[in-house]
Amino acid sequence: MPDEGASRPQTRIAILLVGLCFTFNALARGSGETFATFLLPLTDHFGADRAEVAATYSLQMLVSGCSAPLAGYCFDRFGPLRLYIGGLVLLVGGLAFASFAVELWQLYLFIGLGVGGASASLGNAPHSALLARWFEGARLSRAMSVVYAALGIGSLLLVPLAQYVIETWDWRVAYRVLAVLALCAVPLLLLVRWPEAQAGRIVLPRRTGADGAVAADGPDWTLGAAMRNTAFWGLASVFFFTSAGMFSVMVQAVAYLVELGYAPLQAASIYGLIGVLTPVGIVGFAWADGRIGRHASAALSYAFSLAGLASLWALKAFQTDILLWLFVLLVGLSFGARGPMVGATAARIFQGRRFGIIFGTIMVGAGVGVSVGTYIGATLHDWTGGYTAVFLFSGFCVLMGALPFWSYRSLRAYGP
Repeated sequence: MPDEGASRPQTRIAILLVGLCFTFNALARGSGETFATFLLPLTDHFGADRAEVAATYSLQMLVSGCSAPLAGYCFDRFGPLRLYIGGLVLLVGGLAFASFAVELWQLYLFIGLGVGGASASLGNAPHSALLARWFEGARLSRAMSVVYAALGIGSLLLVPLAQYVIETWDWRVAYRVLAVLALCAVPLLLLVRWPEAQAGRIVLPRRTGADGAVAADGPDWTLGAAMRNTAFWGLASVFFFTSAGMFSVMVQAVAYLVELGYAPLQAASIYGLIGVLTPVGIVGFAWADGRIGRHASAALSYAFSLAGLASLWALKAFQTDILLWLFVLLVGLSFGARGPMVGATAARIFQGRRFGIIFGTIMVGAGVGVSVGTYIGATLHDWTGGYTAVFLFSGFCVLMGALPFWSYRSLRAYGP
């Protein structure tokens, strides 16, 4: 993926950084996505409403999204190494302490704040800023697609593992197992020469003064300037509505399948299969992005998502394998596909020394969207006693997430 002109040492560093970002993303986001398997046992253990328990995941994603600007600022100010160390501490500590929770508010603290903060520190905001210093153009889109695909791999590996441990022992042991896995990632930090990795290979744009001289204080884009650009809000709204639409259903997908008669481990494994297809879809849509254009690939990805969610909804009335596998295939291939599109577009528009905090702030839309979608989806289930309202809400939000690619003039011109 690095440019052909890059030296072999630079190429090795670039590939190593992609692998490291992928691993951290898989651990942080994968650990967070295991909450779908914890939802029912935690609801039974604490004797709470589903919305109260789902608020743990909602808070986790809200913290993850709202902490993304802070993670971006820390990346710009202190560099990736310190940020990644802090993220691993939060992840290991949050999962470990959650296993000792005796009241629901403690899960809000350890999972909501701890794992949520870790997801920001080990997530796509700092990763995108780091990779933007090593890749550009179509290569940046492909590198980002690999890192974003970690969500699917993390879910594939950790969701069935968590369900197996929950069924074999209990949910407390499952959180401890996840904490140990996160701890095993710490030595990976020693593989990278961080000063060189932080410096990057891409020459960042510099601001010129009225006399044409290069200014000493860096690129044009500041957070304030970016927020005055409509592209900033268009990308943030893509993240918000798409996340709200997808996660209002996906967090309850395992519970939904269990209520339809599937065994818990079978339901968790079906959910995990989405993780098999997610990286394929993310990389595939990144490829399509460069072949058929950003808008065409975005439209196709949203069509897949809507058709997949409709198949899951119809499964209640027609329990056939065709509908089940349509859900897995279409949602699996499109889940997360918009992330690299937004990241690459943001990098093209706002690249510079402050890109970390700019993209982190755009990512607030994703965190708030997941939080709002999760909570509203669970609340609609509690109010109605079913899932019809949940799916209708989901479909509306997914459609709203697609609109900015066409309704914002500032985004129409930006492709790979």
